[in-house]
Amino acid sequence: MTAPAINGTRYPQPVDELLPAAREIAEDLGEVPARNELMRRFRIGAPKAQELRARLLDGGLRDTGPDAGLPAEPGPDLRPVFVAPAGASPNSGTGSGPAVTAVSAEPSPQVAPVGHPGTPADRKQLLRVRWAVRAVLALGVAASIAGNVLHARDELISQVISAWSPLALLLTVELISRVPVYRRHLAVARWIATAVIAGIAAWVSYWHMAAVASRYGETGGAQYLLPLSVDGLVVVASICLVELGGRIASARRNHPTQEV
Repeated sequence: MTAPAINGTRYPQPVDELLPAAREIAEDLGEVPARNELMRRFRIGAPKAQELRARLLDGGLRDTGPDAGLPAEPGPDLRPVFVAPAGASPNSGTGSGPAVTAVSAEPSPQVAPVGHPGTPADRKQLLRVRWAVRAVLALGVAASIAGNVLHARDELISQVISAWSPLALLLTVELISRVPVYRRHLAVARWIATAVIAGIAAWVSYWHMAAVASRYGETGGAQYLLPLSVDGLVVVASICLVELGGRIASARRNHPTQEV
């Protein structure tokens, strides 16, 4: 803030040069100005304002302001503070300039809100949930693989071919939940490919498991409903895993210093 122009200059002036202007203010107010009033008008510190006020009282002016009868209180120190540059030691003044005063500001503690998606506790919870969802997805895929393998002929190549569709779906879901995509057309292409793989796996696994269920005595429509429970479990677990992967990736971007 710039000091008011007094005696043709805006630079800080001694009390003797400020005294005439302070007398004019006192005459306009009809009383000795308060210390804070002098500080505000002349842009001076509390010590100089208190001295200026004492000089006005010594000149015979009557003190009827808010500071009458009150002891002097230390006000804000408006003197400039020189901050030491990097590598300089505090109070290492030289003969050619003012002493350098190092100012240290203590950082205020930051309290992280409880339950916010970016807090470490919430990210750890997301990691635990993701492992649980991954276990559920693996269980559903294992049931689908078992149904496909039981339906295949009793030879290794046939069993590997039957097990490939649900295994491909598991690997695809794991990839899209872990690898981020920053281009929209690539994300769309990835989702289309995932939907195609999921459709193939669901179609093949459904009829294989339905045939296996019929072979092992399931009747009355149960043989057609059991495969739906397995495929539905895989679909729900896949969607949850992708959603959790997105939330964890967002938390990692917002707080890169925290390991997620």
